Formats: sequence, structure tokens, C-alpha cells
Amino acid sequence: MATIIKTKRISINDTGRNLVLSKEAEQAINDHWKKLLEVHPWLFNGPVYSTVKMENNDGEVSLECELSDYANYQCGQVNDLGHYACKNTYAGGILKSTDGKFFVSLNGTGSENKGKIQFIGGVIDPDDRDDSGNLDPVKAALREFEEEAGSAIRDSIVSTGDTYLITDEKKYGIQTVFCSSMDSEKILSAFDAFKNSSDNTEIARIISFGKDNIYELKEYSDRQDIGVIDLLTTLIGKEN
Repeated sequence: MATIIKTKRISINDTGRNLVLSKEAEQAINDHWKKLLEVHPWLFNGPVYSTVKMENNDGEVSLECELSDYANYQCGQVNDLGHYACKNTYAGGILKSTDGKFFVSLNGTGSENKGKIQFIGGVIDPDDRDDSGNLDPVKAALREFEEEAGSAIRDSIVSTGDTYLITDEKKYGIQTVFCSSMDSEKILSAFDAFKNSSDNTEIARIISFGKDNIYELKEYSDRQDIGVIDLLTTLIGKEN
């Protein structure tokens, strides 16, 4: 069960520490990663920030993070690593078109979660920082938008809406509503052009939901990242 918090402000504190592992946990992670690579050889074990502490003061949210990696996070999804588990801290969002459609992504063959809908985004990199040197989830999300949906869609973003923290206590997703200057038809055309010029197979396509097709969300009830359907339902319900 996911918890969704509409934030007034969110900050990420990079402690500068690495998540410390026991020898047993390290061995379990290495063994699980080897098995994953046999099935998904394209997977990359990059850095992932793990949330070790969260505070929420009436929407004023702070996350305290230590650096871990993707192999730890994947192992912790199926094995009980206790306090050694990486609680993935990631950022992304929903793209809103000028005609009131909300876009998310459908995972493709380049993802270990093929067929699942999720927010457009990914892990927060150590370089995703603001001018003050703090980890910046919006900067991370915009980078991911360009990598996964193309520069035309990234450049069409003219403003941001509300930001939400979504967590199941195994991972922490910071999701922002990004408002595009394009209507839904132009967004789909821009994504198709990006796909035709890219070898990125992580996203099969982007799909949109609005008042006219909100009923289609139920098709993905068993194929969604945490909080996707609940947040989309809330956002669509607020539309006039």
C-alpha cells in the first residue's frame, strides 16, 4: 500500500555516507544481481540514493539519504535485507498537455518491468544538484524526461504543478506535475519522432489519461508502479 503526500516543500539531505553492508547482505546482493543479469543482461548497476530517514511536518518533507546502488535495491525487493536494504530515492513526474491529458510511460523491452505503467523518471544521480549544491528532484526529473521522452518534450515544459512524495517504505518517489505547451496530439508526435531516432527501449510508449478515458486505468491495476493509478485518479478528478 502506497502513501501519497502532497508536499509544500521537499528537501533531500545527502549525508555523504555510503550505506554500510554486512558481509552476508553483500553476498546476497551479488548473488541476486548475477541472476538478474542472466535474464536482463543490459541492466546497469549505478548509484542509487537510499532514504534512511523521512520527516513530514504538514507537507514540509525532508529525506535523509545515503549512497547505495541499483543491485542492492533490486535484491531488497525480493529478499529481506533489513536495514541493509537500499530504499530507492527517485524522481520523475506526469506530463500534462494543454488539452488536459496526463501522460505516463509504459515500460518496454529495455526494462525489467516490461508492460508496467510508471511515472516518467528514474533514480536521482549524484550530479542532480541545484546551484546551492543540494540534490534537486526537479532537475533529476527534467534530465530523465529528456533521456526517456526526448528533448522536444523536455523543452515543451513551461511550468510545474504540485509535487508529491509516494512511498511504500521500500522506495521513495518524488513526482511532479509538469505542464507542457503542447496538446496531446503534438506530444505523441514528438515522442514518436524521438523513438524513431533513438535506440532507447526502456519506454515502449507514453500513454495519456483524462476524464474521457479514466476507466482505462483499471486495465493497469496489476501493472503499475506504486501510486500511479491513485495519483492519476486524483489529478483527473480535479479537472473541470
